[in-house]
Amino acid sequence: MLDAFMSGLSESVVDLYFGREVCGNLPVASGREWLVTNGMGGFAMGTISGELTRRCHGLLIADLCPPLGLTLLVTALAETAHYAGQSYPLHTFRWAGDYVYPHGYRYLESFRLEGSIPTWIYACADALLEKRIWMDPDSFTTYVQYRHMRGGVPLALKVKALVNYRDYHGVTIDAEEQGWVMQVEAVERGLKITATEDAVPYYLLCHKSVWSPRHEWYASFMLAIEQEHGFDGLEDHLWAGELQVELEPGEELTVVATLDAGAALNGADAYAQRRAYDLHLVEAARMHSAGVESH
Repeated sequence: MLDAFMSGLSESVVDLYFGREVCGNLPVASGREWLVTNGMGGFAMGTISGELTRRCHGLLIADLCPPLGLTLLVTALAETAHYAGQSYPLHTFRWAGDYVYPHGYRYLESFRLEGSIPTWIYACADALLEKRIWMDPDSFTTYVQYRHMRGGVPLALKVKALVNYRDYHGVTIDAEEQGWVMQVEAVERGLKITATEDAVPYYLLCHKSVWSPRHEWYASFMLAIEQEHGFDGLEDHLWAGELQVELEPGEELTVVATLDAGAALNGADAYAQRRAYDLHLVEAARMHSAGVESH
């Protein structure tokens, strides 16, 4: 059903593509991982299904104290689409007791890589919602872009932000019981999150919608691969805020997770810059390879 849309991607190089045979199979989709980096130690990483299976999975892992200060800041965005009177949870989590809920992978139509950029397409009745994730080169900034590709009516999207502040090899356990209260405050175009008095603040920003601050710990996320390896496989994450927006067909929304309060919020420009950066790296590698072979 996506042939028409795939034919319209001529401006992008699709280096890898999975359809429903992978995306709709949870063990397979959770066993395939993606990774994006910023060239200075920061990264975002996860699975095709969206299930968190490792401690190092997250949307913004920043090197706060190089070279050994990699810290998980933004864990995940839990999205729910509301379309034509129905709700479609698009995220997938596994909880203590090996309990999976919700089952967002069931709505995942395809996954592809455009160069280094992972891209998902979700089907909600006759609507298609596209999601992309990339990092800004040379800054600790992750972009998550949504586009209502096709639909007969507007699509309402609710996005919950789950955050943390811990070493990327660690876990957060019993946070609420221990009284960990992060400072979550509304700022212009987003939220500022300060985990402790001496912590580095970080931000969740969006130029099209207003974030609503929250502070609720979600406990007992199960990290399946960590448990398989004999490590602590349960973790808590903080629900720090949410936004809700209505997208007309063709309309986009970009969420920015960043250390930079002044990060650029124009998703189209940021995406074009990342694609140009990737193409530059590919061309530089080709020229280097050609030079090596000539000698």
